[in-house]
Amino acid sequence: MTRPLAPRPRPRRRGRSSAQAKTDTDLSARVLALPDCPRGELEEQWRRLWGSAPPRHGSREFLVRAVAYGLQVESYGGLDAQTLRLLKKAGQPNGKQPRTQPSRLSKGSKLFREWHGEVHEVLVLDKGFAWRGETHTSLSAIARAITGTHWNGWAFFGLKRRTKEAPADG
Repeated sequence: MTRPLAPRPRPRRRGRSSAQAKTDTDLSARVLALPDCPRGELEEQWRRLWGSAPPRHGSREFLVRAVAYGLQVESYGGLDAQTLRLLKKAGQPNGKQPRTQPSRLSKGSKLFREWHGEVHEVLVLDKGFAWRGETHTSLSAIARAITGTHWNGWAFFGLKRRTKEAPADG
């Protein structure tokens, strides 16, 4: 089991107050006690520290780490604004806002495609697609498995919108 985040021992400096030493000791004790806390108490501390409900499917270990970090931020302060900007930028491709494609498919929809005389049926799931008893994250992965070549999954299943209609011959 990995240990929760704990503050690093600060080097002894002249002029360090006994109040600060007591704060460090109290914080260490609180953080070290977190793995033994009931889940309900961890969730309560999460709400107090982060001002929101904890994730419904967050593991106990995640809650312990997040609460430990929150307690340390409360005592010592959090990341500065420049570091937060850098982290936000690092999580985005080419420093741009991530584009999310709105799903035009409803959960439970079925897609059909005939390929070389065989009909393939794909079920749209909440997150991903089911084909032949396996879950795939994209239609392109299924199209590649069916054809053996790279396809745009939306195009393969006839879902890709055409940008321009061909002009009618008149």
